[in-house]
Amino acid sequence: MKSVLLPLSAMLLASAMVIAPASAEEARIDIVISPSTVNLDMKGVWVTVHADIPYSLVDHDVLVTLNAVPVKSTFADNRGDLVAKFPVGDVAAILTEYVGEEVELTLSGTAADGTEFYGTDTIRVIQSSKK
Repeated sequence: MKSVLLPLSAMLLASAMVIAPASAEEARIDIVISPSTVNLDMKGVWVTVHADIPYSLVDHDVLVTLNAVPVKSTFADNRGDLVAKFPVGDVAAILTEYVGEEVELTLSGTAADGTEFYGTDTIRVIQSSKK
């Protein structure tokens, strides 16, 4: 009887592991934000994020964000890694209270396998004109 129960228990356990949904995981990635200094008065330029995650692994149906600012464009760099572009005006709008400070920004998104990824980098915030 023991020899029958052990394989049966193993099969039940294995089938439960296949049926049970996988828990969402998070992966930390390295990112570099350019420019490293954002001037709140800049017009018509991008904030570009180079991420250390293959572009082919990113779920392009899920929005990539930088501190909740939605991405405008994504593509692969010459190494095949994700590059995300954000309108500088949209990024500047969330930085107005940080003039003269260094601020940590977080890029986040989801990989094709459902793993959420995020990476942080620090930028400086300036404003060239007084209003």
